[in-house]
Amino acid sequence: MPWIVLFALIAPINLLMSLDRQAMTLSAPVIQHEFGFSTIQMSAIIACVLWTYAFFQIPSGTIVNTLGPRRTLFGACFFWSFMTIITPGAGGFLSFLALRMAMGVGQAPDWSSSIVSIRNWFSPEKRGRANSVLLGFLYMGSVIGGPLTTHITKQWNWRSNFYIYGVIGLVLSILWLVFFRDTPPRGDGGGIDTARDDATAKVETAHLRRALRSWQFWSLGLHYMCLLTVQSFFLVNMPFYLMGARHVSYLSMGWLYGMPWLVLYLAVVAGGMISDTIQRKTRSVWLARTPMGVFGTGLCGLLVEIGCLAPSTNISIFLFCLALGLTGLSQISIWSSVQELTRRHTGLVAGWTTFLGNTASGLAPIAMTYIQGRTGSWPLAALVLTFAGIVGALCCLGTHSERPLHLEE
Repeated sequence: MPWIVLFALIAPINLLMSLDRQAMTLSAPVIQHEFGFSTIQMSAIIACVLWTYAFFQIPSGTIVNTLGPRRTLFGACFFWSFMTIITPGAGGFLSFLALRMAMGVGQAPDWSSSIVSIRNWFSPEKRGRANSVLLGFLYMGSVIGGPLTTHITKQWNWRSNFYIYGVIGLVLSILWLVFFRDTPPRGDGGGIDTARDDATAKVETAHLRRALRSWQFWSLGLHYMCLLTVQSFFLVNMPFYLMGARHVSYLSMGWLYGMPWLVLYLAVVAGGMISDTIQRKTRSVWLARTPMGVFGTGLCGLLVEIGCLAPSTNISIFLFCLALGLTGLSQISIWSSVQELTRRHTGLVAGWTTFLGNTASGLAPIAMTYIQGRTGSWPLAALVLTFAGIVGALCCLGTHSERPLHLEE
């Protein structure tokens, strides 16, 4: 039953969120030409969804802990899908920003709801694989969305993407409300005993204060902040890089855009199995989480830098695939640790981690666009990612999910 819930309800909504988000990224060259936006303006339109997404993470974690993932994610998915449908009605830079930021508010509770749902439905020894499926579907949205969105744009127009994805979202939100339950039936293989270990316990100010005094709480969030700094290049900057620096066509860009995300999908699936196997054989949570996170985060930014320096497009894409694949190993490390760091406040930890990560993801692409615009050099701009990867690997060493926080004391 838990796997049916994951594949039929939790994972499809996250795939849809990815499709909704990358629709703007892949439509950006066409929208930029139609409205005459500068590259920095277009980057801001793409990234601004992450500003509000990040800002509302901690409130969202609290809402999930109070209302539960069923009611929270229904309202969130319905709202952001409606915002997706009306996005084509934007008439200028400010209206695009407003609609995209509203969409970010709607998407903010998605990840905390999903993480809490997996914690409630899956036992600890299965969470690595469950997290890998969840992340895999999230990234599969970019794999599918690359060629799908560019072909829909060529066949009809860029507005059609938002109409199609938005309507699908409204349907999924209703299915979620009808069929999902916050916890599994007793004896159905769930991950918690809700009588004594509720992942959606009410969050009080004292709990947040205790968490903020913990280095583990900070190191986990800062690790994710650095990791998403690297991933933001692929989420926002890559289409501009491919069409500007490598001079590929719009349709070719869609296919090339999806390739690193396919490798990332495979990496998170493999990473989940590897993590669960290590934990089962060694009984060590640290060995199952930390080395994989350090390795993945430490190298991913450096590989993007080398890819920008590569002499050919093929070599560049190959290195980008490796880089994004390595971030998948770190994602498994981070989100398994989020679920293990506290017994009763997973929503709070997930909200905090996602807040810091998406703050970086919303600002780093604009900074890179600015550096590239002033210097004309993508390799120079990519040094931001190399630095972030090294710092993130060091932060990963400070996370010990085998020593959980006790926020109630």
